[in-house]
Amino acid sequence: RGKPVTGGSSNRPLKSLSGCVAAGHAQEILLGTDFKMYFDNKEFGSNEFAVPGLDIESGTDFAARLTPRVGIRWDEKNTLVIAADMIKNFGTQESAYLSEIKPVFYYQFQTPKVTAAAGIFTRDMMHDDDYSTAFFSESERFFHNRMNGVLAQYNGKRDSYVEFVCDWEGMYSTLSREKFRILLAGRHYLDTFYYGFNYSMFHYAGQQGAPIENVVDLQLLNPCVGVRFNAFFDFDIKLGALLTAQRDRSFGHSWEKPCMGEFAFRISRWGLSLDERLYVGDNIHPFFYGHELEDGTPLPYGRELYPAESFFRTDQKVYSRTALSYRRSFFDDTVSVRAEFAAHHDGTALGTQQMLVVGVKLLKTVYNSKNHKK
Repeated sequence: RGKPVTGGSSNRPLKSLSGCVAAGHAQEILLGTDFKMYFDNKEFGSNEFAVPGLDIESGTDFAARLTPRVGIRWDEKNTLVIAADMIKNFGTQESAYLSEIKPVFYYQFQTPKVTAAAGIFTRDMMHDDDYSTAFFSESERFFHNRMNGVLAQYNGKRDSYVEFVCDWEGMYSTLSREKFRILLAGRHYLDTFYYGFNYSMFHYAGQQGAPIENVVDLQLLNPCVGVRFNAFFDFDIKLGALLTAQRDRSFGHSWEKPCMGEFAFRISRWGLSLDERLYVGDNIHPFFYGHELEDGTPLPYGRELYPAESFFRTDQKVYSRTALSYRRSFFDDTVSVRAEFAAHHDGTALGTQQMLVVGVKLLKTVYNSKNHKK
């Protein structure tokens, strides 16, 4: 055991797979699907940062995603998966049946402690919930569901882990900038105390035929320490920082380093949670509006450079996010429900957000060569 399947052709009939059973290499055929309905209503129009067309294209995101999957697993550790990521934006008037259909295919190696993947894989394979909305907004997580590149993850005791992800987001062409993101994250849990970090390095490079092929470097580090304990309610108290280093090479090579302090407090029971997150510091999106070219043409970067929550662009030195939510899983964790009301305040106005997310995850072995009778 432990050796890959060799000597086989990928286009041989299925019964040839069982020829390796005698050598101890069992194969499984997997079928399943992921489903998610996503409703996200954002009422941010009264805030100073709301820029129609550049920042908030629509006040409401309402869509559904279906991702049917088929996979082959061998030697219990290796899996090859092919899937289709299909999205329908509710209420749109496209002539096509679906709004988007994009491929998902990846190889995954998995043991109880080590996970590695290469190809186009889905975002839920990483520890996405540990990334602050200073990295990715809720809508960005839904619509940018496919990671193009590699993932490496080590899982230790008590939910401790460290992971690396490379996501190649754009190819240099007339249609897109060259851009890729390196993500690093880790948590180490003790009895009640934990510490960890999240890090993003985004390389936002040139586009073929653009008026100027400038390059922007954006780094964001979020170290944190916290405690988790139970006193009838479950408590999670965390202190952290959002530390950035950013530069636009075509408009000066000096690094700008705006930063914020972070305080997070969560109390929960029975699936209900009250979550307060307070951020104090500078506007960490200094290049959001970009620059003007010599002829006066604006060169904005907007959410393409900063896919985070818009409130981190506040100039009021403070941003508070208070959320009341309900999260539960049912039927052996195959069905999940999340309902949330969040109030955002940046010192100028109050923005509100209502969310409802319903998810289904199914994956079943439909063929196992160990149990297959010749």
